[in-house]
Amino acid sequence: MVSVDGVTYRIERLADKKYGVVRVNDDVHVGTFTTGAELQVFAEAIDPLLLELVARDAVRTGKTSWVMHAKPAPPPAAESPEEAADKPVSTRRGFLPA
Repeated sequence: MVSVDGVTYRIERLADKKYGVVRVNDDVHVGTFTTGAELQVFAEAIDPLLLELVARDAVRTGKTSWVMHAKPAPPPAAESPEEAADKPVSTRRGFLPA
């Protein structure tokens, strides 16, 4: 999310180095921008200069870093008491069950 002139915009990652911009208060897609060697903006529902301000603020504040990246995998589930009961247990020191 980026706020410019009191209006909040949501930044959505569309592809590598390509982002969509949505105005939050009315959920309208206002344009796209690309990053790379230079910033390029493609305004659809707002002034191109305003979209450039939004894009520059998003890049400057790092709002483009993790947008739309894959969700990390959850940790493995803990084994049930029944599964744990099936494993051999040793009271000897240094023994690690397989």
